[in-house]
Amino acid sequence: MLITALLVAPSAAAQPPFRLSTYITDDAGALNGAGRAAIASATGKLYSDRRVQLWVVFVDDFSGQPAVSWAQNTRSASDLGDFDAVLAVATVDHSYAFLVPNRVKTISAGQVDDLRRNQIEPALRRGDWSGAAVAAANGLDRGPAPTSSAPLLIGLGVILAAVIALYVVMRYRHRRRRAAELAAAKRVDATDADALAALSLGALDDLSRWKVVDVDNAVRTSANELALAVEEFGQQRTQPFSSAVDSAKAALAQAFTVRQQLDDAIPETREQRRELLTEVIVSAARADRELESQREAFEEMRDLVVNAPSRLDALTQQIVDLTARIEPSEQRMTELHNEFDSAALASVATNVTTAKDRLAFADQNLSRARDLAAKPVGGEQSALVDAVHAAESALGQARSLLDAVDGAANDIRHAVATLPTLIADIHAGLGHADATLQDGKKTKTPNLRDLVAARDAAARALDTARSSGSADPLGSFTALTNANAELNRLLAIVAEEQATAERLNRTLEQALFTAQSRVHAVSEYIDNRRGSIGPEARTRLAEANRQLEAAQDKRSDAVSEAITHANNAARLAAQAQSLAEGDVQSAQRAYAGRYGGGDNMGAMMGGIIIGDMLSGGMRGGFGGGWGPTSFGGSSGSFDGGFMGGGGRF
Repeated sequence: MLITALLVAPSAAAQPPFRLSTYITDDAGALNGAGRAAIASATGKLYSDRRVQLWVVFVDDFSGQPAVSWAQNTRSASDLGDFDAVLAVATVDHSYAFLVPNRVKTISAGQVDDLRRNQIEPALRRGDWSGAAVAAANGLDRGPAPTSSAPLLIGLGVILAAVIALYVVMRYRHRRRRAAELAAAKRVDATDADALAALSLGALDDLSRWKVVDVDNAVRTSANELALAVEEFGQQRTQPFSSAVDSAKAALAQAFTVRQQLDDAIPETREQRRELLTEVIVSAARADRELESQREAFEEMRDLVVNAPSRLDALTQQIVDLTARIEPSEQRMTELHNEFDSAALASVATNVTTAKDRLAFADQNLSRARDLAAKPVGGEQSALVDAVHAAESALGQARSLLDAVDGAANDIRHAVATLPTLIADIHAGLGHADATLQDGKKTKTPNLRDLVAARDAAARALDTARSSGSADPLGSFTALTNANAELNRLLAIVAEEQATAERLNRTLEQALFTAQSRVHAVSEYIDNRRGSIGPEARTRLAEANRQLEAAQDKRSDAVSEAITHANNAARLAAQAQSLAEGDVQSAQRAYAGRYGGGDNMGAMMGGIIIGDMLSGGMRGGFGGGWGPTSFGGSSGSFDGGFMGGGGRF
């Protein structure tokens, strides 16, 4: 809003506020013909450019009233609107007021003050009455003025020519940009809808078109390969691959259905189109992933048939090598029984016998596989695959059984040697767990229930080891090791949680102290200067108090939330302090400009007495007459309508 008033009253020497009848009123006889014409030209241009009216009035004095109050009262008596500015000058009393409504957005409060101090006041001091009014009008007429239609048409013609000249380049750049966006989109996980949300609508559209074509090709190729595989290996062996192709076809069909919806004549909103494009891409990508999940197994099955002779030779050599280990393993078991109790060898007692069985089973399957591999390609490949896989599994188990026998002596000796240390370690861990559980109850640390379970399991393993550890040292060692690992894992987790809780509590105390200090300080500042503080600072302070209360309410059960509220309170209090200091500075300038200081300034700043010296001198401004402060409601005198102010010259 802009309101500028130049008030000129009729010929009375002491002129009270009155209704203005014209834009230029000269009751002081300050203007000559040229001066009045200059003002009329400047104010006319201001209205033509900005639709802002400047009312100028010259009188001898303001009948004993402060300049701003006189201008406001005259403005009110004249029924001026939200875009009417007033410049009022008392030529004999050397006082003036320049008021601009806040609704005028083409000029800021700082610019109005600069205009008042650096152009209007210097002209008034020189007695250049018309120059002051012209400066006010020109100062309000800021920014570019409207242009005639002819230059506009010329400009549009230039723009059109430039658009035509750049059309080819723009299309080229557009294609390159879309290509780059598509390349980047292809690197995104197409099954992740959240990742796709970061892409532009154009990139989604391009990616969906490319994806359905690419995956459709993959599905068609896989279906053809599957048909050949079914002939070779049969329906049962190829069932996982058939399921993958069927699932991929279903997902791809869904993608094509949605793509058709996008391509039909019914338009979608941008949000609907983005949702549908994302559905197309995700469906196609899942179809692709379904096929890819079976690719390696499919290729392995095909390779096994192609390379069957060499693979069977390698498996035969493994049977020979493992058979050679049987007799040494039997001797090792005899030695172990002489050295250890039978209970300590329970885990490996039947390993050699079981290994013999696995070798016999592997030999049978290898013989069958050789017979099948010698036959022509047909429906027997599935049986060949099964025989080879069975032989491989049996040989793997036989090897593992014999390896356990070889390592049993070392493992049992190691368990016997380290069992006492492990028992002591678990005993200490149980004490640590009990202490941790006590502390955890105070801080409400998570995972306490899991720690209790781990402690009880470790205690049971310890009791078992003490009672039967000598009979089965390896078994006891294994049980204690597992229990100790789980106990230590939970202890580490709970310890970290307790440390985090302690750090959060310290952070909360610091945040609360900071917030309380800042809120208290700004509250005291406003209370002692309430006569000059506007609503913004008070609003920030009220919200800071609310955030501080929320922090205190949350401190016992939601520490992180309490910290956030406390930090918000401190931030809002700092904003309130800054706004309050700005209000005080504006009020001081307004009071000094109007009254030149005085004994009453401190009382007015503190709200002990209330006057109109702040109208236009601070954010929002105050109005009304002098009066003592008292308990009760607001005075209703706050007026937040004007920029500018007044003073002496």
